[in-house]
Amino acid sequence: MSPKLALYVTPMCGYCHYVMSTIQDLGLEVEIRNVYADRKDLEDLYNARKRTTVPVLRITTDEEDRWMPESRDIVEYLNTLVS
Repeated sequence: MSPKLALYVTPMCGYCHYVMSTIQDLGLEVEIRNVYADRKDLEDLYNARKRTTVPVLRITTDEEDRWMPESRDIVEYLNTLVS
C-alpha cells in the first residue's frame, strides 16, 4: 500500500512552494494542509514536532506516522516515489 502524504505549508513560504511545485511536476497525490487556514492542522504539526516550521511532509502508513521536515529532504523523498 502506498503511503498517505500530507504537506503542511503556509501561503507565503518559498520552501513550501518549491515542494508543491515538485509535487505537481511529479504528478503525485499529496494533500496540502495550510496551517494558517486550519488551526487543527497547526495543532497536529505542533503536537508531532513541538514546532510549527514548514514545510513538513506527513507520511502515514499502516506501520507508522512519520513527519519529514526540510524541503530538500522532502523533494528527495518524493523523487524516490516515482523512480
